Amino acid sequence: MEDTSNSTTLPPRRDWSSYTPDMLRLICGWLPLADVPRFAAVCRHWSSCAFPVYPADTTAVLLSTVVTGNGSSVRCYHPCLHKMFVLATPPQTRLPQGSRVFSAAADGCLMLRTTRKTVLFAPLLDDGGSVFETLQREDDQGFMCSAPLQHDDDDSHCSHHKVFAVYPELDAIKIQSWDGRSWRSFHKSANFFKTSFSCNPVMHRGKLYCLGQEGNLGVYDPGKIKWRVLPKPASFGSEFQYKNCYLVESQGELLAALTGGNSGMSAIHVLRLNEKKMKWQKMESLGGRTLFTGTASSLSMARPPQSMANKVFLPRFYGRPQVIHAELASSGGRLFFVAKEAMPKKDEDGGGGAWCYDLDSDFHRPFAGASCKNLLQHVWVHLGRVASARNDLMVIG
Repeated sequence: MEDTSNSTTLPPRRDWSSYTPDMLRLICGWLPLADVPRFAAVCRHWSSCAFPVYPADTTAVLLSTVVTGNGSSVRCYHPCLHKMFVLATPPQTRLPQGSRVFSAAADGCLMLRTTRKTVLFAPLLDDGGSVFETLQREDDQGFMCSAPLQHDDDDSHCSHHKVFAVYPELDAIKIQSWDGRSWRSFHKSANFFKTSFSCNPVMHRGKLYCLGQEGNLGVYDPGKIKWRVLPKPASFGSEFQYKNCYLVESQGELLAALTGGNSGMSAIHVLRLNEKKMKWQKMESLGGRTLFTGTASSLSMARPPQSMANKVFLPRFYGRPQVIHAELASSGGRLFFVAKEAMPKKDEDGGGGAWCYDLDSDFHRPFAGASCKNLLQHVWVHLGRVASARNDLMVIG
C-alpha cells in the first residue's frame, strides 16, 4: 500500500478573478502607468479596480494660455481622445494671476509671460523642479517662442531654453532674447515687412524665421545679431486663397499651412520651402506627419497616432468633450494624465472631436456648417516626449 503519512494537503488554487478589490487596487497601484490599461483588460472584475490613465505624450494638446483660479490649475484639450483635462499644478507651483502660457518643454514644464515683464518656467510635475523666473524685459510686447539651448540639449530642465520676443513693425523689427542668464535687445530699421498676424516665429537651423502675410520671410541670426528680409520667396503664389498662414518647422524643413479661404471651411494647403530654389511648393501628402496650427504656436509630429496621420489640426473642436480633473505623472520616461476621481460608468462625452483636414483625401471634419468652438486662448504644446512608433492609446474610462 502507498505510504501517505508524509503527504501534505495543498491549499486549493485560487483563480486570479477571486482576488479582493482592495488587493487588486494595491497591485494596480504598484504597476507602471503604461501597464495599468493592460491590467484592466484582463477581465471585468480587474477593470473595476483599475484607475483611469490617459497618455499625455502621444500627441500635442491644446493647453489654455489663461491661468485659472488662484494659479493652481490649467486646462488642456486632447484632440485624439476628445477630452478636456484640468491639471492641478504641484504645491510649489502657483502661477501668478495675469500670466499667459506661450510654450512648454518636453518634460512638462510651462513657459509663461507674466505681468512683471518676466518669463516664468513652472513645472507641472511634482518632481519637475522648482519655479524659475527670468530678469525683467524692456517691455512685454511681441510674439513669444522658445528653443532648447544648444549646450544643454541633453538636459531636460525647462529653464535651459532660449526665449525670443519678436515685435515687428512695418519698417522696423524689435527682438529680445533670453540666453539663460540675461536678456539681449535688438532693434533695427528694416525693409518693409508685413508679418503674419496669426503666426509665431520658428527656429530653423539656429535662426529665427518670421513669416510675412504674402509668403515672404524675415530671418534673425542670434549668433551674428543680424536681421534681414529674404529676397525670395516673394509670395506663396496667386493660385492659393487663404486668410491665415502658419509657419512650421518639420523634420528639417519649413512648411507653411494656409487656412480659411473665401468659403471659410475650404481646403487647407500645405507648402514646403524648397531652400535650393527658395520657392514654396505645394505638398500633396504629409508623408504620415501631422500638423497642428494655431495663433500662439504651430507644431509638427513625425510619428502621430495612425488616426491622426496626414491631417492638419486647427485649435477648434465640435461637440462637448468630457472634463476630467487629473494630475500629470511621469512613468517609464513617459507622461500620463491620471484622473483624480472615479469616472462614471458611462463616458459623459457629448460626442464630437477635433477639427481637422485630411490632406490625402481632401476631406475636413466636421462637414461645413457644423458648430465649432474655436479655442483662441489655447496653445499647442508637447507636454512630453513623443511615444514610440506604435503609439497605442491607453485609456481606462
